[in-house]
Amino acid sequence: MSVKYDVAVLGLGAMGAATAWRAAARGASVVGVEQFTPGHARGSSHGGSRIYRQTLFEGIEYVPLARRALELWRDLETETGTPLFQQTGGLCIGPDDGPLIADALRCAREADVQVELLDAAELRERFPQHALLPGDVGVLEPGAGSLNPEACVRGMADQAASLDARLMFETVVDRLEYDDSGVCVHLGDEVIRASRAVLATGCWFTDLVPELDLPLRAQRSPLVWFRGADQAAYRPDRFPTFIRESGDLDGWGIPDVDGRGVKVGAGPSLGKPFLGHASENVRPIGPEDTDRSERFVAGAFPGLEPRAVDAVPCMNSKSPDGDFVIGTPAAAPSLVLAGGFSGHGFKHSAAVGETCADLALDGGSPLAVERFSPDRFATAGAGR
Repeated sequence: MSVKYDVAVLGLGAMGAATAWRAAARGASVVGVEQFTPGHARGSSHGGSRIYRQTLFEGIEYVPLARRALELWRDLETETGTPLFQQTGGLCIGPDDGPLIADALRCAREADVQVELLDAAELRERFPQHALLPGDVGVLEPGAGSLNPEACVRGMADQAASLDARLMFETVVDRLEYDDSGVCVHLGDEVIRASRAVLATGCWFTDLVPELDLPLRAQRSPLVWFRGADQAAYRPDRFPTFIRESGDLDGWGIPDVDGRGVKVGAGPSLGKPFLGHASENVRPIGPEDTDRSERFVAGAFPGLEPRAVDAVPCMNSKSPDGDFVIGTPAAAPSLVLAGGFSGHGFKHSAAVGETCADLALDGGSPLAVERFSPDRFATAGAGR
């Protein structure tokens, strides 16, 4: 007699590994399938560091996910004995009348996040690494910091396996069949059956379910590192993570947490190319991949050499409205979708996985995720 699992997880990056871990922790029978190796660098969950924050200008609906995620990261650190989160503090920098500062302060107020509002003089005195423009102020979140993505993903996968989840790496899903009674996952000569499937395949998200017509696109978003003459000024104890929107200076960054340099990325206003398919992202890094970050560094950091010392490909699955896709579509009641994280999902991934496990096993979640419904595109006609 063939085994029928409670949950099949397709994709074992951040969201999928978290789902497998949390479902297995509830005692469910879990199988996970991943086309690459554990903690691989082909998707959106690599590069040594990711920003964690709770001043979420994307909306306060994200705050419960972020808070629960930090609890789970701390649990995972204890269970694995591996450091995952480094508290560095986090800055938002922009004009005092700009949307970034207003949204950060509103989120802090409504969600009761501890922050400090720094005027230009205070910002300049405490964090002189930044070149300020007239009108710039800062919002400092002391509890923000950096996560190690590879260690997080591997830790979640290891914990899932220790709880008897069957995890299959370097295995390609040929096709997915589903109906109201469950799913069939075809892997060459093997067919896996499960009551529910969680689809968490990142930028490959729509490959297995083109019939759902989800308007998600793969966007190339290289990771770029920089160094300066006084590299000690950019250590985690002196240089918080940051997000900045002031004039033409639009970007984000993470301190030198591992000796590799300061990771700096260009913001969305500087433009990032879309890919025809996620498989195209293997192409080597070129000047067109680093020039946006280099231009940002040249204007924002007089102490950094505005020439990249390292860069690697990365990408994200972009939704039309920038919001996540989490939930069960009306057209596919045996599926739970977790995608479209639009470049700001990793910090939430442990809680997203727990939410997906709850949706797959119970049909609901204690955390409110209605905003992220996959059916919102059909309702609004977004991307059509």
